[in-house]
Amino acid sequence: IGSNYVFELENDVHKSSCTETYYQCNLQSTRSNMLLELFEQLGYIVFSGIRRSNGVQGLRLIVQSDRHPVYIDQRVEIFLSSMRDYLNDLQDDEFERHKEALAAHRLEKPKQLYARTRMFWSEITTQQYNFDRANIEVACLRTIKKEDILKFYDELISKNAPHRHKLAVHVLSTSEGGAGHVQEDNGNDVGISSEDEPVEKVRYFSSMFNSKIVQK
Repeated sequence: IGSNYVFELENDVHKSSCTETYYQCNLQSTRSNMLLELFEQLGYIVFSGIRRSNGVQGLRLIVQSDRHPVYIDQRVEIFLSSMRDYLNDLQDDEFERHKEALAAHRLEKPKQLYARTRMFWSEITTQQYNFDRANIEVACLRTIKKEDILKFYDELISKNAPHRHKLAVHVLSTSEGGAGHVQEDNGNDVGISSEDEPVEKVRYFSSMFNSKIVQK
């Protein structure tokens, strides 16, 4: 089974707490880019996005709430667990509609010169130089089958996925009325799962993965 890390912070200013969960999903490549973006398209909640850095990428989910971050983290896991049945039951024609919606979004022409410049400059600053990325990746997207998404989920997202790499960041409100001063509905205090490994030294944790890999 893969790795699960959690980093906890306290915030004494705002009553709301925040939870961000990040699931690392392979090196950047044309196919892995499209698998990740299509999975996000199929399972959008609250705020989801793709985080790319140093040649790797992953799915991230951000939830701001008055509930305890550990509780929110658990609910995110329950949601992602339900995605397996949703994907499995998805009709082929509906799956194709999701693919084409993503393809249309990716092929949409920039409406301003600034946007086009930013797109090209991003290729230069990341040292990937894939200036025809949209056409190349959409061609790859259209070859992806539902079985490919299910395999992606089973290998990288599922709680029992063999190659799962999850980092959860919990920002707990300790201000008056914040989640740090209340109990959950069952009357019990919440704590991180025994499956999660706490991150205590951020610099050391970052140094473990501080190698840059450039992929297209």
